[in-house]
Amino acid sequence: MKKALPVCLLLIALSGSSQAALWVDFNSNQDGGGDSTAAGDPGLSAAAHNNQGWNSYHANHEVAAEFAPATYATTFAITGVGNVTVTPAWPNTTDRRVQQSIDRGAGNDNNWSDSDLNLVTDFIGIDARTNNGGFGNWDGTNGTPTLMTLTLGNLPAGSYNWTSYHHDTENVHGTFRVQIDTGAGLTQLADGVMTDSSPGGNPSSAVTISDFAGMAAQGSIYNTSFTADGVNPVVLEFAPYANTAVHAQIWGMNGFQLTQVPEPSSSLLGLLGALFVLRRRR
Repeated sequence: MKKALPVCLLLIALSGSSQAALWVDFNSNQDGGGDSTAAGDPGLSAAAHNNQGWNSYHANHEVAAEFAPATYATTFAITGVGNVTVTPAWPNTTDRRVQQSIDRGAGNDNNWSDSDLNLVTDFIGIDARTNNGGFGNWDGTNGTPTLMTLTLGNLPAGSYNWTSYHHDTENVHGTFRVQIDTGAGLTQLADGVMTDSSPGGNPSSAVTISDFAGMAAQGSIYNTSFTADGVNPVVLEFAPYANTAVHAQIWGMNGFQLTQVPEPSSSLLGLLGALFVLRRRR
């Protein structure tokens, strides 16, 4: 009787054996996060709430000079070592109050029951409120979006998977637009969702989330893929569909994971290799 290929082995064969990744956790100086200490490169600053095993991007809240390019030496499984730069920007306003780097306190963090609290306790993002320099209400058609971009520079040519986390242990929540430019102009992707953990808020969210499974179910772990040409930077642009102050006019990203993926031919070779091993063992 022939044996079916085990699911775990099939996944390994299709995904590649050792994909390197760039994981970046955005950190703030608020609520015990500690002040940024490395002038010029936020990736070099120690942060009290940096998630274990992740690279840190540490910028002080609403301090424009802190949001500088960070450089991360990253070993990709396919193309080798690269010095990837990560640069946040707010391209349609110069008001520093729009430039968010928020860390929540224990009272809100206690509503998170899962691991990796240091990832979700803080986020980089946008304050779209007009009294903080933003453009206020925007529904995708009416009004003006308040934008934040994240530019990935020096990416080796290849295909990538992107996963980002959008959660507030306090009350910020809502939906947001995502666009990407890999060198030929902006293309709109699927919309994203931000979730929260604490009851209440203005407006109140329909459901509060306490773990990553809940985030995945609600869509606040955002996944997409793209191809870098090795020449042009990759720019991701975010804009909250802001409708009600306070908590639907703020938006954030806790961190992201960037993984280089093999070409289809490499995946096929891996699958054929796994099938060959199984055949030899029958």
